[in-house]
Amino acid sequence: MLVNTLDKVVFAILLLSFMQLPLLSNHYLQFVSGQLDALQQQVDSYQQNAELHKYPSIQKMIDDFKKNPNLAVRTDAEQKQQTMYEYQELSNAISVFEQGTYYQKAKYMFSPQRWETLEKVLKNFKPGISIEPVLLAYSGVAALLFGGMVMWPLRRAERAFKP
Repeated sequence: MLVNTLDKVVFAILLLSFMQLPLLSNHYLQFVSGQLDALQQQVDSYQQNAELHKYPSIQKMIDDFKKNPNLAVRTDAEQKQQTMYEYQELSNAISVFEQGTYYQKAKYMFSPQRWETLEKVLKNFKPGISIEPVLLAYSGVAALLFGGMVMWPLRRAERAFKP
């Protein structure tokens, strides 16, 4: 009896948790989109500078700057390189959130190297429930599967101790 009640409670908690994921992924997408927009302006100015000085690409310009004997120019090149890396990472994130599956989005958001971004997103996140039928179905299936995995050892233990 206790295991059955616990099973229902675990399922309810998991279901409500999984129902938050679509909303959280939308918040995450909006946050990353804002960051990408800010970096886009910098990348555009890098592109204009590269074209103005006849570089075939931003990367060629950065590589040339890295070879410059002036330390300030080399440091600027490293900063530009970091900006380009962040821009590429954010572009990849946007494609995951616009084209990825429910699982891919969750895997991306909860990966350890992105916890800092997730913490920033969670500061402004307000729980709710998506009314999209497909997402509700995914949430239900995920809650059933994870609930079954969590409760399986307890059910086995209960059967082992029954007379």
